[in-house]
Amino acid sequence: MARTRAPLAMLLVLLMFMAGCIYASTPEWGSEDGQLQVEIDDDKAHIQSKLGDGYDEEVSLIGCGVENSKIKVTGMLITSRVYSEHPTLNDVESAMGAAVIIDKMKWSEAEAIEEGSAARVNLKNWDSPTMPVEAVGSKISTNEDDWAVIGIVPGSENIADGLNVLEHWHQPIELSGYIMDAGTTEIDENCVVVGQGHGMVITNIKTAEGIVSLDGENDDEYYLGDTDVFGRWSFVMFFLVVAGGGGVGLFILSTMIIRQGAKATAETLLGREGLAKVIQMKKDLKSSKKEGLESSTERAAKERKSNPPPKKKSEDEIAISGFSLDSVLASGDKDEAPKTFGGGSVVVASGAKQMQSQPVVSSQPVQKGPMPSGNVVSTQPEPSQSRGHFSTSARGTQTSKPASAPANKPVKRRSVKKRAVKSEPEVETEPAPVSQNKSASIADDDDFSDFSF
Repeated sequence: MARTRAPLAMLLVLLMFMAGCIYASTPEWGSEDGQLQVEIDDDKAHIQSKLGDGYDEEVSLIGCGVENSKIKVTGMLITSRVYSEHPTLNDVESAMGAAVIIDKMKWSEAEAIEEGSAARVNLKNWDSPTMPVEAVGSKISTNEDDWAVIGIVPGSENIADGLNVLEHWHQPIELSGYIMDAGTTEIDENCVVVGQGHGMVITNIKTAEGIVSLDGENDDEYYLGDTDVFGRWSFVMFFLVVAGGGGVGLFILSTMIIRQGAKATAETLLGREGLAKVIQMKKDLKSSKKEGLESSTERAAKERKSNPPPKKKSEDEIAISGFSLDSVLASGDKDEAPKTFGGGSVVVASGAKQMQSQPVVSSQPVQKGPMPSGNVVSTQPEPSQSRGHFSTSARGTQTSKPASAPANKPVKRRSVKKRAVKSEPEVETEPAPVSQNKSASIADDDDFSDFSF
């Protein structure tokens, strides 16, 4: 609940400081660049208005008595409205800068009314200053004899600038000026306007807030933003001194509190000796800067500027480790010695070169699983006794005696490890049928009589 009240209190204080600054815009005065200009000459007034579609005419003014003195309307201000424009009007009403509804009575009677007990009216539309439209009911027409509805044409620039005084409702008010003759205007013997919906050229406005005079020289003159005790400019200066000075003071105080808290935390973490060393180090850094000594970061920055890092090589200049193109080109196509690339990580022997140039006849692939019973002739050549490089020299045709094995035992073959070499596709050959009763011999088979390459 306290959190909700705090912003509300701050908002109310701000509104109090801004009192006198939030008001409706009043008409600008002037005949050239302005919106409204009125010149009073005896019983006539020349009115120029740009608040609406444009109005520039001379109207007749009605005063009180033979001397044509000013008419006064006194009472309690019920409600009002200040206009800065009339976009839909083009007659004399477009020159009216404000409109009021007044409960007519004496000044003393209006002062005696308790606050909150004055009459009220709810209006739906007030575009026409002399003809307001109520939202609910018909209080205005019911109180036709007691309430006055008046559209105000300011008689001078000071009156136009001070129309905001009418925005203080439920206060005693007295309007002085002349009634604009509309052909049906009636004034009784007491110089009181009969009926409602009249337009007046106002020369003086008197309210409980102050007086707005024709020339602005009254001792109790009202100014926008004026206050009772200080006045307008005194209040502005007081606000600047108190608000500005208080804000600066609070900032200094909060900064001191934060620094004290940070110092206490550092003393707890580092200890008194560590904190003293840190403070001394900061003092030394300040003194060294004053003497012109450079810090490590500044020196490193200067070194980087004086010695820029070397540029990276492009992809074409990158060398492959362990490989030398020059050594490969210089070696030629000689077979006398093994060829080495670069640091000697790769060796090409002459035997491997011969193996690549001649085709290799591969033997029948080894079959897994038990062999069938009977005499079996092995067609796999014996491995070379040389365990070095593969040699392609032709050997004589060798015949081996058929291995006699028991009929019921499978023949075990010895696995031979060979170096993996690229060779031509192997051609599978079907083994010749072997008779179970007659032992086969390699010499009897013509297909396997010659093993020369």
